[in-house]
This record gives sequence, structure tokens and C-alpha cells, in this order.
Amino acid sequence: MAPVRPALSRRAFVLAGAASAASAIAAPLPVRASEGPRLVSLDYGLANTAMALGVTPVGVAAAAGWSKWVVEPPLPANVADLGMDRLINLERLAALKPNLILATPYVASLRSRLEDIAPVLSLTIYAPDGEPLERAYAATRTLGDRLDRRADADAYLAKADAEFADWRTRIAKARPGPVVLINFMDARHARVYGAHALFQNALDRIGLKNGWTGPTNFWGFQTIGLEQLAQAEPGSTIVAIEPIPPDVEPTLAESPLWNRLPAVAAGRYAELPGALAYGAVPSALRFARLITDLTTAAHG
Repeated sequence: MAPVRPALSRRAFVLAGAASAASAIAAPLPVRASEGPRLVSLDYGLANTAMALGVTPVGVAAAAGWSKWVVEPPLPANVADLGMDRLINLERLAALKPNLILATPYVASLRSRLEDIAPVLSLTIYAPDGEPLERAYAATRTLGDRLDRRADADAYLAKADAEFADWRTRIAKARPGPVVLINFMDARHARVYGAHALFQNALDRIGLKNGWTGPTNFWGFQTIGLEQLAQAEPGSTIVAIEPIPPDVEPTLAESPLWNRLPAVAAGRYAELPGALAYGAVPSALRFARLITDLTTAAHG
């Protein structure tokens, strides 16, 4: 998944086609240890995964938006910003002299030009035939193999399993009600997350119920009018994930429609610090930690 794309661009991914994980694994030979890993990443989730394995990319697509969408860990100031998505600056990328480029099928149209610069490892996390967290675990192992850091990858995933289990225990003890996860698009529309979402996979791992059961695309969201939130399971808390457009809250404060929603009228509305909805294992962990802290806060 390429970083921070609007909804229409994400849907355009389908038209571009999805490369299989098998073809990604069959990408060029591993980076030679003598060279050291000089990575560039055209995807936030893959960059975040590399950092979890102890390798900070020398360049990242849309690096300027990292602090808004990915949040943690902070991206070092010396990481080059390669520009947006399919419009990345290839000259800047080449000047970094990478020995491996991390990509997804979203930028498949650039692959031949990227391979003129360095070997490309393309990994699929979001696809119609799989759940993203499962694919993200596999991508972590593949990246570990490619960087000769498989032991680090296995240790990281074992730690992730332990953290999910700990949060599941906390959720079971607190027994919070369902949550409905949204990103506001404006004061009338939102993306609501359900089946096939990374957030849904994380909810499943920690045993927290999603109060939204409507259909979603393979990215795991549906764009809805805010009035449709009345269809959520009774007792659900609406959780808005930051960032929130600046005009939304003042407008909703004066909106009879918003204030009549059952959850809002009952005071079951909360906001959550940003977590990347289209990331990999690090984003799933950040979201799971934040939603566990939010929903168990009243239980100590």
C-alpha cells in the first residue's frame, strides 16, 4: 500500500492489478552483507516494518506526512522525502544509491524504472483474497530473510503475539462494549472500518467486538454518510481516529443529526490518536494498544 492516498487512488489500485506474494519472494538476490542495507521504501507500512527490524530507510515516499499518519516511531529528519506515490522523484531516489527498494503492487507501473536503480522487493499486504495482518506477518518474515535479519523478524513477531495476548486479557477483564471505528472525511461523511481491515484483524486478536457489520471493500472500509452510524450495534461507542479535519468538530457540535445518533446522545463517542489504517504489523500494534487503553480506562 502506498502511503497516504485518497480513496479514489486506493480504488484505482484494483485497476493496476495485484502482484502475488510469491512473485515478491522471487525478487532479486538478497542485499550483500558487505554493502549494508540502504533501503528506500515507497510504502509507509514496509518502511515501518524495516524500522522494527532495526533498519531505517534512507528515503521514504511522502516522508513529510509520516508524523501525521504513521506517528511512531518518529522518522529521522535525515530520511529523504521521495515525493508522492507514482509521482516519486526518481532522480532523488537514484542519488541515494539504494541497494534495495521496498514497494507494493500499487506502484507496479514504476517497477521497470525502479529496477534500473536497484533491486525491488514488492510485497502484497492488501488484496481481495487475504487478511492484511496475516499478510503483514508474512511480509515481516520475508523482509527479515531479505535483510539477513530473520531472527529479528521472528523475535519481533513473537513479541507482537505476546502483546496482543496481553491486551486480550485486559479486554476480557474489562468487558467493554462494541466499537465503531471511523475516519472523518468531512462533517457529513466518514470511512467506517470492518471486514478485511487491518483494524478489524487487530480487534479480532484482542477480542474487542466491532459494532459495524456492513460491507467493506478489500481495503476494509466503506464510505458512509454519518446518519448511517445509527445502524451500528446498540451499545456501540463511535471512535474517531485522528487526524480529524479542523472544521468537523465545530460543525458537528451544531448538527441535530449528529447529536441524535444513539451513541452520541448517550455520550459514547471518543477520539483516538492516529494509527495507520493501511499499515503493517507495527500499525496494528499501535492501534491495538491505543484502543485497549481507551476501552479499559474505566477499569484501571
